[in-house]
Amino acid sequence: MGLPQPPLGLTVSPQSYPPGVVEIQLDLFGDRHLQLEGARRALIEGRAEEASRELAHLRIHYPGDPGIAAELDVARTLEQQLTEIDAAPPARRPALLVAAARGTTAGVRTLLLRRAAAALMRDAPTALVDGRPASALLLEAGDLHAARQAAEAAAAHSPRARFLACLADVELRLDARAGAREHYREALALDPHDVDWDQLADEEVRSLPDIARTELELDHGVAWAAPVGVVLGVLPPGEPPPLPCDAPDPPPASAIAQARRFLAALIKSMHEPGARAIDARREMRALAPQLLAAYLERR
Repeated sequence: MGLPQPPLGLTVSPQSYPPGVVEIQLDLFGDRHLQLEGARRALIEGRAEEASRELAHLRIHYPGDPGIAAELDVARTLEQQLTEIDAAPPARRPALLVAAARGTTAGVRTLLLRRAAAALMRDAPTALVDGRPASALLLEAGDLHAARQAAEAAAAHSPRARFLACLADVELRLDARAGAREHYREALALDPHDVDWDQLADEEVRSLPDIARTELELDHGVAWAAPVGVVLGVLPPGEPPPLPCDAPDPPPASAIAQARRFLAALIKSMHEPGARAIDARREMRALAPQLLAAYLERR
């Protein structure tokens, strides 16, 4: 006859069992805990087959434990997914890993996002999956220092707005707020339409297009995000980064072109003396008088 099992979560006390049984029972629960932790460790390290085997063994001994049953399901699902991903063409693996990361446990999600990021980086520093670079996946996985390395590599390889914004997101999470705001300004001045606004980590920066539209009555609020951010003090002043050599200049009458001209005139008005500053403000008034008024009011 087997030893009596207390309900899960209850503490074993000397009054629970006859003399001599307590020590044995505690050893059994200690073994269960060690085996379960070993299986969990194998699972989050990607050794899904080993985790499935250990959890299946545990379930035989604890058939009524819902936690073990749930983790066994996770392990078997991951084992099948990893087998299918390994068999897929390399170009498809990052997307499959990201898809598998949705709806699983936190530990497994971290594993899969890290693997997806590594697969992207092997392809190129600037490779994307669902519009996201490796740094964004690592940031979601909580691996901040690896995310920074990936973001810096992508921005150095291609100073694209999307990569600069991702670098800013990482720096913000690392409490490097000043550097983050510099990179946000560079990204928004370069190409605000290339930024994934829903994913930006900085709430104040994320709100700039809405402020441009609703409070300053500027059409195409996304295009005006950089100068609005500088005027409101959300973004630091600085020269807009040069366009990549393969990127065409926007039409002169476009909102982005006008916003860049306003930003350049704004910076000139801050640093140039006398008549040049006056000329810069005249250009600002011609481009967006309401934004000039907001700037003068803040000054």
